Amino acid sequence: MRSHRRTALLVAAAGLALITGCSSGKSASPAPGGSGGQAAAPALTATPTPTTVADTQQLPLRAFSATPQELTGIARAQGLLTQDCMKRLGFGSWQPNNADLTKVGKDDMPTPYGFLNEAQAAQYGFHAPGAAGATKAGGGTLNPAEFTALSGLKSPTGGEPAGGDTPPGGCTGEADRKLKNDKAPSGDVYGDLTGQSMNRTKSDARVTAAIAEWATCMKQKGYAYSTPESLSTESWGPTVTQREIDTAKADVACTKQTNLSGIAFGVQSAIQKQLIEQHDSELKAYRAAIQAQIDKAAAVLREHGQ
Repeated sequence: MRSHRRTALLVAAAGLALITGCSSGKSASPAPGGSGGQAAAPALTATPTPTTVADTQQLPLRAFSATPQELTGIARAQGLLTQDCMKRLGFGSWQPNNADLTKVGKDDMPTPYGFLNEAQAAQYGFHAPGAAGATKAGGGTLNPAEFTALSGLKSPTGGEPAGGDTPPGGCTGEADRKLKNDKAPSGDVYGDLTGQSMNRTKSDARVTAAIAEWATCMKQKGYAYSTPESLSTESWGPTVTQREIDTAKADVACTKQTNLSGIAFGVQSAIQKQLIEQHDSELKAYRAAIQAQIDKAAAVLREHGQ
């Protein structure tokens, strides 16, 4: 029995993009004051000193987004609804991925504001742990008929159409519609405000000063990089080298010495609190729409004995 797990994961990820903060192209109203409607930089009451990337991800706006546990429930419900549809079209062997999204992205990787994990840097440099030789999830490729049934699109390799009446958007589209909240507000206020906070943080004078200090620290260690982000454009190659490890360790040391990640996190948190005050009703409506989808997913899981 083939599971087609890799395809299912890609399909689930595409559906979940609707609720995880991807920008819809419609921006939230700009904050009042400042150039171009941008508010003045908020003051910091304290500057944190994070020790892991996870510490820097606990931003105020996250309270309005779906948690990894909630996303996992929605993904599983979406997979079950897709499976029901695929069986109806004659593809009883198709299985959903059932990915656990609470375990995604646990590696303490470098960020635009520096690297914090010295042990990881010393072993992997800037590579993700386990990246080399990692196996891909999968259970074979979809044949043309299954591809059409799943996506609603004609397979690029040709072949017979799907059995039965393929719904618009395929079985994935049908599952999405069953979980969709018809009363959800238009646009993506969470994604828009997150983007605003990121852009304002990047240009904030306190952050740019800390980045300059980081660059000076790196230069003193023999590495000419203007920003931590510039390290991501370096061609490190498929395998970890001693040069990469030494550079990554220097990045960790300079990030901690300047507390760049803490300053950036503090600034972005203050900016997000300001944005939450300005867009409170929009954010509450956004969260209510997510909750409605979570409730629908829970009902689907109960109906399927999960």
